[in-house]
Amino acid sequence: MSGLKLLFDFLPIIVFFAAYKWAGIYWATGAAVVVAALQIVILRVLRRPIDKTQWFNLALLAGLGGLTIFLRDERFIMWKPSLINWAFAIAFGLSLFGQRPLTERMLGAQLALPRSVWQRLTVGWVLFFLFSGALNAYVAFVYQVTPQSLDADRQAIYAQVAADDGAYARAVKGKALADMDAAQRAEMTALAPAQRQAAYLHKLHQDIWVNFKLFGLLGLTLLFVLAQGVYLSRHLSPDTGANESTAA
Repeated sequence: MSGLKLLFDFLPIIVFFAAYKWAGIYWATGAAVVVAALQIVILRVLRRPIDKTQWFNLALLAGLGGLTIFLRDERFIMWKPSLINWAFAIAFGLSLFGQRPLTERMLGAQLALPRSVWQRLTVGWVLFFLFSGALNAYVAFVYQVTPQSLDADRQAIYAQVAADDGAYARAVKGKALADMDAAQRAEMTALAPAQRQAAYLHKLHQDIWVNFKLFGLLGLTLLFVLAQGVYLSRHLSPDTGANESTAA
């Protein structure tokens, strides 16, 4: 069940990635909002509990996603991973000043650990969320794709898009020239060569961020969970393991 829950939780990200590859970032954003809303509806219909984090994720996704779509500005949705990670960092950090850290509230019924261990686990999550949010902000807004950073194949495409309508349509719009309507062609032909090349670099940067959003952040999360599992195993007593086996 835990594996299915993980897949369910990451479904909006997976759908976002697939829709982006098929139709671009604005369709991907809309698809992710719809899937996140459907998740809430499904949980309601099945009478399953809905975490506050799921409501918060939907609200943030709908707000930033709506701004992205209506203003045609992907920077809003690019902020979402950073904002949600930093919000989690604040929540976990504030719990350190309460009676029980957040990790203990989440796992305390299954694991019997000293308070100091729960505190260290919580601090670890705070640092992880802060780092993940900062890393996303770097990839989204600081890192830049430059002509000098391109490999030979992309250098060739970079040169072609300046004057070749077909190359621009494929590389930037993700479609064949014949599939573009009159308005799209007019918009394309109005661009100066330097603007076309800048649009190509922007598209490459967008691709990098989308790949990072799925594979980078998901991979980091899985690695961190594994690291915390190793840390926990050092503090689990034989009695704890026996209790878990009995409960299973």
